[in-house]
Amino acid sequence: MNKTLILIFVLVFVGVNCTPCTRVQSLNVTNGILYENGSIIYEDLEYKTGAWYEVEEDGVLSRLGCPCIGRLCVHKCCDRDSAYYNGCTAVNTSDINPFSPPLYKGRELSSLLAHKIFFYLYTQPCTERYLVASGINNEELYLQENGTLFEVAPGGLQWHLPTGYCVDVMYTNLSQPPILMAGVCYPEGSASDDDSLLLYTAYAIGLLLSVPFLLATFLVYAFIPELRNLHGMCLMAYCGGLIIAFPFLAYLKLHIGTVGVGMEGCYVVAFIVYYAFQTSFFWLNVMCFDIWRTFSGYRGGSTSKRREIRRFLLYGIYAWGVPVILVAITAAMQFSDVPNYIIKPNFGLRKCWFPDWPSELLYFFTPVLVLVVCNVVFFSITAHRIRSIRQETAILKSAESSRSDKLKKDKQRYGLYLKLFMVMGVNWTLELISFAVGGSNWYWIVTDLSNIGLGVFVFFIFVWKKKVRNLVRKRFNIKFGLPYTERDSRTGKWNTTSTAPTEDTRITTDDSAMRLKDMH
Repeated sequence: MNKTLILIFVLVFVGVNCTPCTRVQSLNVTNGILYENGSIIYEDLEYKTGAWYEVEEDGVLSRLGCPCIGRLCVHKCCDRDSAYYNGCTAVNTSDINPFSPPLYKGRELSSLLAHKIFFYLYTQPCTERYLVASGINNEELYLQENGTLFEVAPGGLQWHLPTGYCVDVMYTNLSQPPILMAGVCYPEGSASDDDSLLLYTAYAIGLLLSVPFLLATFLVYAFIPELRNLHGMCLMAYCGGLIIAFPFLAYLKLHIGTVGVGMEGCYVVAFIVYYAFQTSFFWLNVMCFDIWRTFSGYRGGSTSKRREIRRFLLYGIYAWGVPVILVAITAAMQFSDVPNYIIKPNFGLRKCWFPDWPSELLYFFTPVLVLVVCNVVFFSITAHRIRSIRQETAILKSAESSRSDKLKKDKQRYGLYLKLFMVMGVNWTLELISFAVGGSNWYWIVTDLSNIGLGVFVFFIFVWKKKVRNLVRKRFNIKFGLPYTERDSRTGKWNTTSTAPTEDTRITTDDSAMRLKDMH
């Protein structure tokens, strides 16, 4: 008895949910004429029994027809009497009235007329698509007689089923003939997944929220003279790269799959993100090298400001210059005509960023992995050096306090760089592993959260420290003439200093010289 009830329930469930066509390929025929034989006539088309179905939504019963049963259907990107011109725009030209793009057999032009053999659907086959325009960026489109779309792109040849694209004509200038364009759906399991869209939006918001923390770190180190040393300038350059990269990467995340993103703008954003991220990785490498250089053959003592600036300029030539070379190589491969078996960046093929993990691995992650390995070597050697001079540290504390204090500060800086490397270097390594392993984006959400929280992490390890907060407070009080307290490192007592101008501090240079003269 129980088995019979379960079987009846399953049959009823299947019967209720089984429709003759998908909702995307359905047309509302509620206003059509329903005849006694079960057929519906709507806009001069007959929908026989089994070619239409009923659905109830919000208490309203509607009839939906399946025009693609027995017909070739093609999705049109814009509505009837509209074409693509800076978005879907109503136009009245012979190019869309009737809408009849040329048909092909392979790449040979056919004599058939598209509007005679196709039924056009004005619903979109998918929510997330990438734009392909015939004749732009070495791309060509060939709409086939059977409704399939043949795409010839620098990244290779692709065939798309009628359910995987929409087609229309695009005007770059209303005074010139239009070109054929298509909004091609992302492959199943890519950017069109609902969970991916949610994560992309959350990722973009997280990146934007991280920018103020990076900007705060940059400004603190820029306006506090005591922090504007070699270490501070390198940190500012590192934060500067991320400040530029994060907003543009957020833009890419929010616009994945959006049809109509201009190719020129797409390339500009892609190369900005590429260069900005590479500079941040190279500046992290610079900081790792500098801390290794500090501890290798440690001598202590202080360095002059002029020497620090000279070294920073040399570092800048490396950390800003090498990414320029990488961008040049990537751009050359992007716009060159090379055989299809050679991996190209293919910016703009499916999205403004790399469309697949082989291209991203080759052009983006390869230099990143080289830098990560170098940083690991630098940190390992430095850690070994710190361990080997522990005995020397104890001697320095009793004999040469200045060198001992210098060593202590350098060890603290090593710890800060190590934390930064662990977050950025290890996380991006895991990012590469996630590309290779695949799976749902939810599997790697911890890595994503760490990446988008990088700005917050940098702020708390480099700014939200007692010493830095005291320097900020002191700078603020000096700026506005307020008293501040600071601790005497020799006596351990707290002294209050007034920054307001007094009678003595108002003495000019000439007055001071006169008083000194009177004293002799």
